[in-house]
Amino acid sequence: MSISFELDQARRRAIATVPPGTSWIKFEKAVLAAVAGDPDLTDWNWIIDDQGPIDDVDVGGMVRIGETFCRLASAAGRNTYTVVVTTDRFFDTWARVIDLNYGERRHHGAPTLAAAIALLDRLET
Repeated sequence: MSISFELDQARRRAIATVPPGTSWIKFEKAVLAAVAGDPDLTDWNWIIDDQGPIDDVDVGGMVRIGETFCRLASAAGRNTYTVVVTTDRFFDTWARVIDLNYGERRHHGAPTLAAAIALLDRLET
């Protein structure tokens, strides 16, 4: 099963569904390919529905994705958000570190996809 992307043009929102057993490198390549194919996605809000979880997260890969998002983003100064579906109780602390590599993008955690959607709805208002 591969990573799937649900794109909502009207809301400028992407949901990446990451199935169990997905390696970090596979996730990284999929995200980089998606934004290379449509750089406007870097200006959208994202939800990462990590159904795994991804156990081999690579800090270097996190930096590469962040640098790519910063380089391709056209809406300079616009706050954007990524909400990761995770039950990791330390994710919000880790998110502050991730934020350092993503310019104006801020990362948050939510325990379910429904909670992630609700959080993004609140952040977008």
